[in-house]
Amino acid sequence: MELSLHRQDLVQVSSTCQKTMRLLPTSKRRQSKVVVGDDTGSLLCFVMKRYEHEPIFKLPPTGKEVSRIELGGIHDERDKIFWASGSTVRAITKKGKEYPKFNALNTDSTEPIRSFCVRDDDIHTAGEYIYNQFVSLQDKGFFMSNDRINDLMCEHLSGGSRPEVLLGCQDRMVRVLAATGSDLLFEQAMNGPVLTLEQYHNPPPGNDGFTPQGAGFGPSSPHRYKPSVNDGSLKEVVYGTENGQLGLLLMDSQLMRRGWVIDPVLEGRRSKSGGVQCICTADITHDGVKDLIIGRDDGQLEVWSFDMGPNPKLVFEKALQESITSVDCGLVTNANFDEVVIATYSGKVVSFSTQPGGIESEEGGMSPDSKQPGVRKGAKGGKPGEEEGGSNVKERGDKKIRNLRQEIEKLHEKVEKEKERYGKVSESLIAADVQFKMKDKWTLKPEDACYQLHIELSMPLETVLLQCDVPIELLDVDSNVAIVSRTPAAPGSTSVLATYRCQAGANVNRLELNIRTSEGRYGSLQAYVWPRISPKTARAASYPIKPLSLHTRLHEVADESALPLMNRLKISGSFSLPEVHSWVVACLPEVPARLQEEEASFAFRNTFLDTLLLCTYRQGEATFRSDSLTTLAIVKEVVTKEATARKMQIQVAVDTKEETVPTLLRKIDPMMRYQLSLTNKVKLIDTLKEVKMQEPDTSFLAPEYLEILENEEQIKSELKEQPGRLQFLYGIITDLYVDNFKFKGQNVTQHVPQLQRALEDYSLDVILAFFLR
Repeated sequence: MELSLHRQDLVQVSSTCQKTMRLLPTSKRRQSKVVVGDDTGSLLCFVMKRYEHEPIFKLPPTGKEVSRIELGGIHDERDKIFWASGSTVRAITKKGKEYPKFNALNTDSTEPIRSFCVRDDDIHTAGEYIYNQFVSLQDKGFFMSNDRINDLMCEHLSGGSRPEVLLGCQDRMVRVLAATGSDLLFEQAMNGPVLTLEQYHNPPPGNDGFTPQGAGFGPSSPHRYKPSVNDGSLKEVVYGTENGQLGLLLMDSQLMRRGWVIDPVLEGRRSKSGGVQCICTADITHDGVKDLIIGRDDGQLEVWSFDMGPNPKLVFEKALQESITSVDCGLVTNANFDEVVIATYSGKVVSFSTQPGGIESEEGGMSPDSKQPGVRKGAKGGKPGEEEGGSNVKERGDKKIRNLRQEIEKLHEKVEKEKERYGKVSESLIAADVQFKMKDKWTLKPEDACYQLHIELSMPLETVLLQCDVPIELLDVDSNVAIVSRTPAAPGSTSVLATYRCQAGANVNRLELNIRTSEGRYGSLQAYVWPRISPKTARAASYPIKPLSLHTRLHEVADESALPLMNRLKISGSFSLPEVHSWVVACLPEVPARLQEEEASFAFRNTFLDTLLLCTYRQGEATFRSDSLTTLAIVKEVVTKEATARKMQIQVAVDTKEETVPTLLRKIDPMMRYQLSLTNKVKLIDTLKEVKMQEPDTSFLAPEYLEILENEEQIKSELKEQPGRLQFLYGIITDLYVDNFKFKGQNVTQHVPQLQRALEDYSLDVILAFFLR
């Protein structure tokens, strides 16, 4: 089944945060009111009349952005609007009047509220790391998370009067707190940082005589764990992760189980794997089972349905040019057709309606009494109704164009007045700062062994300048329309300077960059961003490149007996647990900022070489194990440097295994042979094309040459996507050679030029012999 949705822009506000747009519930078949908050602190509630938005109320700006909007009320009526701004939660009725039973809740926290939930007279709030529970505006519960809290929701798991609380955290954990709000019941590791959580309630499978048996539950594409299936007794929660996964959790008061998982990488949708920022559940396909409507931070809107069986299937997708911050489902522009309403980062509120394009009744929708879509009451046939509907569409379009032109004229007048005012002021003053909002994300893509940098503004981008003091490789992105200019580095320098320029007519608000780092070289990447405004101003941002930047954290590790042969690095001294933890944080990504236990244990995988790193440490002792000597050499270098800077004495003991070196070289061998083959094929393309031009019949060529001619574009494209991959592999082998002998107390840097010559005429046997000399 394919779902057809048609877009209509509703209103434009200032830039918005995650989950700051909601549809107010109404009685059946009546249009919903839309409430949206923006970064100025303003709150707008409107309803659509004749395809124009009509404000119900608008609260004036407060100067503090609206960070979250939730609906609540007594007995979960959801008829009151609650919104968070800074560290305060406020509430009003759906008519814009002050809610008499609720005074402004000030959490007195140094952290602004990022997410909250309202249940009767209970309010649950979460800042960056701190969760608070308030009962009748009194602080009753407190919990500090190990890592950043991205989302919060409430669910009755034990059947008590108060719900349990679920926290979606940056360290890939979903944590469940007791109803008291202070005790951790249990936690479950996910496959990525959890950005959003949403309830998913369906009738028990097959109990209503309509819902298909098992609908909404069950396994998805092949995964490393066996998904659980709901028998109707478990609560269902849908989650979305930063690396684009969408999944189901089945839980009760004792245990959390995994259900199906949608992984864009496994499904061949790698280019559409933006982080899931918001989820809405509604039966928009009218098959008796709730569908999933999700919005991603790369601008992808998707609808997943269960009508074809227990596994969710994609029935609609639409790519927007900016990230989606909120999504909801209801009746907005028309009381007869369901709609998906979204809010974007730049402040656009957009509707995607199931109404057939160009067909409407006098009330703005399908006539309820007519059997044919678009046929008005009293029409004798289909064609007159269609013609009348078409004329209405044209009239509505003309009216919208006139209104837009009037709005543009008013804006031009306003701009001219501001220019005149600025001209008078600038005679004696110089503009130093123009404020604009920037949203950025720096994340590791394990499937591609590179980092993604997302930069998004609430206005068109003009230029992004990248500067890095360590060697990095800038990879091409298909969706990137910017023109890249690279400045050659000075002789002997490893710094990188590149400029991405967006063309004037492109109106690009969002830029996506892929960057590959080299482990062992660490520093920072600086980005300077110019929007297309006047006077010119820029914003700077810094992103850390850690020593083991290509390592991703694992929550599940094989049994000790199934692990490969490992080298061991043991460090001891008079250091505390926070001190050794700070060394691990400085060395590796995806490590929680704080610890609450007396001992820590983490596992990591190198996304490029698939090697392992196991860390276990406590006060006075730390042990690192890996099947790569280079990884342990980098850890030793970083820890030694940090301890020396603090004038701390440490003892280092190394237990190396000679067998791990040839094992790693054999693991690299297929990649080396493939890259060399790809490079040689590209060198042959021009010669073979010349032969083809001179000889109409090329059947006399060897099969491998014919294959090169046939796949010419694909070969060039692969090499273009990974221009520095061969040099990257050369560097890995060279580092392994130097580190292998460094642990033996030998300096072999004088033999590196000979190794590089051997790599140019690559042979695994030759390289193995060179390492054994």
